[in-house]
Amino acid sequence: MNSPLSDQHYNNVAFDQFQRYKNVADAIESMRKANEQFTILEVGANEHRNLEKFLPRDSIKYLDIELPADLQKHPDYILGDATKMEFSNDYFDIVVALDVFEHIPPDKRDDFISEIHRVSSEFYIITAPFASPSVSKAERRTNAVYKSLVQEDYRWLAEHFENGLPVQKDLEMFLDKLGVNYRVLSHGSLPIWESMMEIHFVAACFPELQYYRMELDRFYNANIYAEDYAEDSYRKIFICSKDRGMSELIEKRSLINMAPRHLEELQRFKTTFFSLATMLVNKKNVETEVQDKSVQDKIQVFTDSGKGFNEEESFKIDVDENRPIHKFLWNNSRVEPIKSIRIDPSDRKGIFKFDNITIRNQQGELVEEYFEDGNYIYSFDDIYGFSNDDPFLILNFSKPVSIDSISFDVTSLTKDERKLILEVEKVFLGISRLQETNKRITLESNNRLDKIRYLNNQLHQSELDKQKIEQFHKQESQHNEQSIMEVKQALEDRNREYETLESEFNKAHQQLQDVENSKFWKMAKLIKKLVGK
Repeated sequence: MNSPLSDQHYNNVAFDQFQRYKNVADAIESMRKANEQFTILEVGANEHRNLEKFLPRDSIKYLDIELPADLQKHPDYILGDATKMEFSNDYFDIVVALDVFEHIPPDKRDDFISEIHRVSSEFYIITAPFASPSVSKAERRTNAVYKSLVQEDYRWLAEHFENGLPVQKDLEMFLDKLGVNYRVLSHGSLPIWESMMEIHFVAACFPELQYYRMELDRFYNANIYAEDYAEDSYRKIFICSKDRGMSELIEKRSLINMAPRHLEELQRFKTTFFSLATMLVNKKNVETEVQDKSVQDKIQVFTDSGKGFNEEESFKIDVDENRPIHKFLWNNSRVEPIKSIRIDPSDRKGIFKFDNITIRNQQGELVEEYFEDGNYIYSFDDIYGFSNDDPFLILNFSKPVSIDSISFDVTSLTKDERKLILEVEKVFLGISRLQETNKRITLESNNRLDKIRYLNNQLHQSELDKQKIEQFHKQESQHNEQSIMEVKQALEDRNREYETLESEFNKAHQQLQDVENSKFWKMAKLIKKLVGK
């Protein structure tokens, strides 16, 4: 059983190795049941044993057709041909072949897949670049970079050209014939893969660049890898299941998009890397030229009081080749206002760092209002690269100043690549810290904005609810007022009807009384009494 992978070791895996092994490990983990351990065979594994760094719980064996003598007796290594393996059927739970398929001769590729299918019991995973115009062009351009640097083809790409990349449709048809359930994932966008490979090739020619190359790999592994899923990719990952349900990993990762800020950061890394490479090329050129120069080098400062830069108004010190840092201090006994100062750090081209530039006027005050100019081809964090002899840095004042003193430190980085690397590292770490701080502030700001948006939405909804309630109450009030008016009107109508009826009743009553009091009614009553009715 393998030991867990440390963060340092994990981060030091090269980006192209990380692409393959992390994708495979993620696929295996997505199909693993709780507490399950696998027996795994990696075919074409070479000597690096990367797979166990990503799958420390599993038992892994490595098979390759070529092995150094010291590994041929190692218990975890097997010398053998992947197109004709000496294992029984279903011998391993899982078999993986990472960027091996394209190196198999075309007439043996079906045998290769058949053997992987035969010796795996659960599932197997195959990664490879497949034939397409865009992949072929990217590989040829990348190989051209390598060949330009070392005057020969890159071995593994040369095999691609010799064998021809496999055709994806052919593999899919063969897997269909085997009756296996498979999914395909595209990973490693071509532009990113091509530029990262170029960086690796350049770094291989300049050992001084390996540290920064490692930082690039760490950045890719930590930030780009998880988003580097694109249809126009360098690599396809086939997950082929024999006796297990298929993972949802493919569908989930196919929906991932690259964050623009990560691409911008990667571009910044690349720019710094190639600037650093240019510095080192210039350094080597300078070293070659300096060997032929016996003239004493010097640091010289010129002042322009209106007559231009001239030797009469200049001051210089000899350069001691054994001292890494040279301190320059000049006190001016004259009071003519100065328009600008020119600093020549050397008579020869190179890379120089200026520190502690201090200019004081006649009153002893610091003079800080000036802008820089010069014949440098690039600069960052007080480091300046000069491609021509007689390098100079000019400090131009916004208005003439009477100078009392000028002091500064000059460090030549041309002969000390370690110091150059440390300076670049310091800049990189500073930028990284700023980026981390910016990310944290941005995250906090976004969280606060989300809370503000939520509260605003709540307030807006409350206002809407309030308006609805007020509208409802207004409508109810209007309705009630209308009802009251209608009731009042009905009551008035009833009162009028009552008064009319009462008046008619009174009239009828009076008429009845009038009848009863009439002589006719009295006579009628008497007759009724007489006749007994």
